[in-house]
Amino acid sequence: MTGATIRLVLVLLVGGLATACATGRPTTVSGVPSAPKFAEYPVPEIPVAMNVAADVRTRHTNAWNRLQSGDLRGASREFSALLKQTPTLYPAEAGLGFVHLADEDYRDAEPRFAAALTANDRYLPAWVGRADALLGLRRDADAIAALERILVLDPARAGVRARLELVRFRLTQSSIEAGQRARAAGRNDDAASHFERALTQSPQSTMILSELARTELARGGLENAERHARRAVQIEPREADWQALLGDVLEARGRFAAAADALTRADRLEASPEWRARSLDLRERGELAGLPASFRGIITASSVTRADVAAFIGIHLRELVDAAPARVTTVATDVRTHWASTWILPLTRSGIMTVFPNHTFQPATIVRRGDLAQVMAVLVQMAASGRKAELTKWRAARPRFADLLPANVFYAPAALAATTGVLPADASGRFEPTRPVTGAELDAAVRRVAELSGR
Repeated sequence: MTGATIRLVLVLLVGGLATACATGRPTTVSGVPSAPKFAEYPVPEIPVAMNVAADVRTRHTNAWNRLQSGDLRGASREFSALLKQTPTLYPAEAGLGFVHLADEDYRDAEPRFAAALTANDRYLPAWVGRADALLGLRRDADAIAALERILVLDPARAGVRARLELVRFRLTQSSIEAGQRARAAGRNDDAASHFERALTQSPQSTMILSELARTELARGGLENAERHARRAVQIEPREADWQALLGDVLEARGRFAAAADALTRADRLEASPEWRARSLDLRERGELAGLPASFRGIITASSVTRADVAAFIGIHLRELVDAAPARVTTVATDVRTHWASTWILPLTRSGIMTVFPNHTFQPATIVRRGDLAQVMAVLVQMAASGRKAELTKWRAARPRFADLLPANVFYAPAALAATTGVLPADASGRFEPTRPVTGAELDAAVRRVAELSGR
């Protein structure tokens, strides 16, 4: 065979092979767009381990290229045909999801991504697409879960992390605003739900914790209210408002002493006359709650005992008593186990009330008006300690009593008590030093001393 003949045979063989390949060639990959319209979308690749025919992979790639070229209808048709042929081809489900996403059809996009994830819950492109669809649907809570899942599968995605924080902030703010609107409308159950949702996104937010505490307080969930208030205090112990809030909750729970402590802490952090006054009131209420029933109804009593007087003064003039220096060292032997010992001891040490020569206080002894005048005279002088001129004027006053001469041992204290309006005489000018003091008189006297002291 000549060289020319050999060359002719080779040409014929190559041509025949080309013809054979042309008649049975596989699908070719269409060109990738030079400028993809949706470059931010991750390619929903078919995993290498997935057992599908080569032409299916090629058609899947072609469908994706159609999407990136802007041919949404063609891409939808191609992906749908692939799913009809191979229903288990979940990357095509994701591809259809991206087609809907490109068309801003979030409602139809989300189920496509969900279907792909049902087949493979580690399929990252479907998680990315589903997060976008959920954000488009304003389902921020579900979107957050999807974004968190993306970071689990691929922690290096810094852009996803930043987006997650932004969505969390948006969800938190919208939940807080919805909660505030619900509470303002009296829908406390709804408000609590909104604030709880916000707290899941920002568990260290003392503002959200305080909103929850107030909402629970309003709807009677006192245990939860205390838990949230205490958590806020734990996170920001030097924030006065959270201490005061805890005081509100503890007061509602009937724990008056603890509530008073919380308000005292609030006042120390940020001086407030309101918190200070409430703290004193709560401490009084707490102390009264643990006292005998006879004392709790003392204002209506026809007579009072020395123990009653000591406790009443100790509770209602606490600041004045606490500020009094200790002057007497004598200790009463009959009050150690008495219910009023907490108040008897500081009053006797400061000389406001006396211990008898036999070292007894005699707490059950009925108090007469002359006796109370002596106690009140000491308190008046303590209350006006910074106003010497005024106190001197009061001491110099010599009121006339129909039943009490200036030489009487009770005259001087009675005159000071009457002059200052602490323990006045009756309409006929009688002071009645031997008459038992009533609960109402004791209450009025203590209130007047409090006015004089400015407390």
